[in-house]
Amino acid sequence: MPTRLIEVGKQLRLVDTRNIEPSRYVALSHCWGHLQEHEKFCTYKRNITQRKAGIQFDALPRTFRDAVIVARGISMDYIWIDSLCIIQDDEADWQSEASKMEQVFSAAYLTIGASSARSSLQGFLADRRPRSVVEVPSDTSGAIYACMDIDDFHEDVELSPLNSRGWVLQERALSRRTVFFTSSQVYWECGAGIHCETLARLKNSKAALLGDANFPTSAVAHYKDGRQLLIQDLYERYSSLAFTEPADRSVAILGLQERLSRTFTTKAAHGLFEAYFARGLLWRRRDWQRMRRIAQPSGRQVPSWSSLSKEGSIKYMDTTDQLRFKETAWATNDFKSPFTVSKGSTSMHEVIAFQGLTRRMHIPQTDMLVYIKFDSDDDFEVNDLRCVVIGRDRSDGEEESPKSHVLVINQYRRPNGGHIWERVGVASLISSVIDEKGEWVDIH
Repeated sequence: MPTRLIEVGKQLRLVDTRNIEPSRYVALSHCWGHLQEHEKFCTYKRNITQRKAGIQFDALPRTFRDAVIVARGISMDYIWIDSLCIIQDDEADWQSEASKMEQVFSAAYLTIGASSARSSLQGFLADRRPRSVVEVPSDTSGAIYACMDIDDFHEDVELSPLNSRGWVLQERALSRRTVFFTSSQVYWECGAGIHCETLARLKNSKAALLGDANFPTSAVAHYKDGRQLLIQDLYERYSSLAFTEPADRSVAILGLQERLSRTFTTKAAHGLFEAYFARGLLWRRRDWQRMRRIAQPSGRQVPSWSSLSKEGSIKYMDTTDQLRFKETAWATNDFKSPFTVSKGSTSMHEVIAFQGLTRRMHIPQTDMLVYIKFDSDDDFEVNDLRCVVIGRDRSDGEEESPKSHVLVINQYRRPNGGHIWERVGVASLISSVIDEKGEWVDIH
C-alpha cells in the first residue's frame, strides 16, 4: 500500500497506512493545471496534522470531490491523490514517494482518469449533452433506437488534457484498470480491451496497450523488434509530454522504468537500459525542437547523455539518419557501460558518467551542421568537439569507409573548477573523417 491514503468515509482524512489494515483503494490520475499558489489543495509540512484530523468535503477542489464521489460509489474506503498523499514541500518525502509510483498504481483497485478536467478546479462529473438518437423501424413490439454519436477513444482519451501530462504515461501503464471520465462518455480500459458507455468494445491500438495489466509483457509482440523498439516508443512519446515543473521529467517515469527493468531483467537508470545501452545513447532532438538543459534540484544529477536531462521531444536515430540497426556493430571497445562499474543493483545516483574513447572529427566548420545533429542551437567550434563511436556499419567489402554513429561531446568548465565532458549531439560520419587514436575520458 502507499505510505498515505485519504479515507473517504463520512469523515475525510489523511491516514498513514502503517496504522490501518491492508485495504482496497483507488488512485486518481489528473491534471494539476496552471494554478495560483492559493488555488492548490496540497499537503505540506505545516498542515499535515490538520489533514490527518479531517478534511472538509466542500473544501476540496471539484476534481477531488468528484473522485471521492466515484470512490464512495464503488464502495472503496480509500483514495490516493498525489497532491494530498505526498508532502509537497518535503523534498525527501517527495523523492521517496515518487520512486514508489509503480507500487501505488499497480496495487490500486482501479485508476480514475479525469480526462476532461484541465485542472483540479474543473471537475469531471459535469452534465453532458443528450445523445442524438433515431428510431429504427422494427417488426418487434418494442422500439429500437440507434445512437448517432460514434465512439472516439482517440479524441476523447488519447488527445485529452490529461494525456498531455508527463506523469500520466506511467500512471496509465502501471494501472491494472482505468476508468476515463471524458466530456462525451466514460471509457473502461484493462487487459481485456476498451469498453465504453455505448456498449462498444474497441480494438486496442498500440497506444492503448499501455492499459493492459500485463504491460509491458503483453505489448512486446506488437513491436517488430520487440523490447528495444517498445522502450524507444515509450521514451519518444514521453519526451513530447508537458510538465509544470521541468525537473519532474527525470522522475515521472521512474515507476515505469522500474517495471521495464524488472520484466526485461536488465539494469536501468536515467532512461537507459544496460541490455540496450548503446542503442539508448543514439537519440536526437526532433527537427523542429529546441532542447535545453533542465536545472535539477539539489542532490539530483541527470547525465547529459540521458534524454531526461533536457526539455524537448526526441527521436532515436533510424534509417532516416543512415543508421540501420541490423547492420550495425556496437563499438563496445570504444566505451564502457556505466552499469558494469558496480556489482549487484545499480541506483541512478551511481550512474552519472561513463567512459568513452574520444576522437577528433575532421569536418569543415562550414559543414558542421550538415553532419551533426546538435541538441541545442548553441554555437560550437568543430576543433573543440570530440566524438565517441557508439556503433559502426558492418562492412560488406564494397564500401571504402563505412559509417560510424557517434556521440558528440564538448568540454565545459565546472563552476567549482576543473572541466567536464558532456554530450551536445549525435552524428553519422564516414569513418575516415574520425581519428584512429583517442583519449579516454568520463562523460557526464
